[in-house]
Amino acid sequence: MFANIEIISNNTYNFSNFTYIIPKKYQGKVQQGTIVEIKFRNKNLNGIIVSTSLKTNINKLNNIEKVVHNLDIIQFKYLQYIASVNRINVGMLLYNLFDIGTYGNQKKLSSKSISNISFETISEIIYKKKNVFFVPSLKQSKLLYDELKNVIDIDYFQKFGGKDELIKIIKNKSYSNIILLSNNFEKINIENDVNYIFYDSNSSAYKLPKLNELNIIESAYLKNAVFGGHFLFISEFPNFEYFNQRWIPKEIYDYKIEYFVSNNLKDNIELISYKYPNEKFNYYSNEELPNIKNFNFINNLDDSKLDTLIIQNPNISNNKILNSFKLIYLLRILNLAKKRNIKIFVFSSNAIDINKTLNSNNMNIWINNEIEVRKKYGPNNFYKIYSVYSDELINNIDETYLLGPKKANNKFIYELQIKLTDKLDYGLLQNIYKIIKDCEIKRIRHIS
Repeated sequence: MFANIEIISNNTYNFSNFTYIIPKKYQGKVQQGTIVEIKFRNKNLNGIIVSTSLKTNINKLNNIEKVVHNLDIIQFKYLQYIASVNRINVGMLLYNLFDIGTYGNQKKLSSKSISNISFETISEIIYKKKNVFFVPSLKQSKLLYDELKNVIDIDYFQKFGGKDELIKIIKNKSYSNIILLSNNFEKINIENDVNYIFYDSNSSAYKLPKLNELNIIESAYLKNAVFGGHFLFISEFPNFEYFNQRWIPKEIYDYKIEYFVSNNLKDNIELISYKYPNEKFNYYSNEELPNIKNFNFINNLDDSKLDTLIIQNPNISNNKILNSFKLIYLLRILNLAKKRNIKIFVFSSNAIDINKTLNSNNMNIWINNEIEVRKKYGPNNFYKIYSVYSDELINNIDETYLLGPKKANNKFIYELQIKLTDKLDYGLLQNIYKIIKDCEIKRIRHIS
């Protein structure tokens, strides 16, 4: 028998796997998902078996040297999901993010739940005996500790982010409440009697840039679906690309906003200049204004000089369907302005009232419509869509996942569709990634 193996390495080796002989002593003891030690380019390395076969056309093969660990079907399925979504292979994923010994003990749990709450309703959390908080940065770790220290007893919060610090935390089994950096999420096993709480879950810092598009929040939703556990996400608003359940806002939105309504940007600027003739504005906006006297653009929301927020033509829905990405962005900047007592100006060509819109019954309709459209057409938690741009026609493609092409601007445009089910063909996807590795690939996150 033969095993096709991915090297556990910081390299996909062009999405290739390597064939090794399964010695008689290991036949019946290894399977898809088994971690083995192999000789690779004169080094002893670990690899993971992604498939087995009875025949091969390759000559002069090496034997598997040793069996390190057997992952079960569910454990391997989760790895395939995360690797496939992020266009890497399982070997690279394991190398960068997982402790194999720890992960090998992860079991499917007997219960699971997912909740989303806003920052304003954090006091409604019903804590378990143990609670693990995940944060996107060391700064957030300290801020969350300061926010919670008078509410619950925090045994430990990460101050440095080093490996030794994590080992110290995990080995202390007596902890009740700890705050960890999100990149440690895959290094711990989830348990039935623990809350896993993701603070500021819409922060872009939950994305790990070394691994293409890997977002810990997306991983958390998938891990909950595969293994169970009790997960809670705290943010301005749920991201319905991942959260596909019914949700009703509880808070009342109340922002102090000045509106300037006219047919064009020039007239809006004149209106604000007329109302505040002698005032200088250090402003942030979704679109930079032309170079105008008394308006100084600040491109960093954390800049202490920032005193004005200018929102131009805000729009959070289309055809009665919410765009949760746009709403999250809007709420993030509005909340920041409110917290820092920054002036909020809205430029618009139509009379609008943001507070009235956010608090209206229409919001519930728009929310439900986005969720339903995502469930039916994607993208959603289990249905991922990408646009693939190629300079050349891709021949002999398997249309199970890669559809097209259509041609525009001298490019061949394909659509890569990945449905995360038990029928996921991980090997076929890896072959597709090998073919399209030099193409421009864009993740589709919004609904049209």
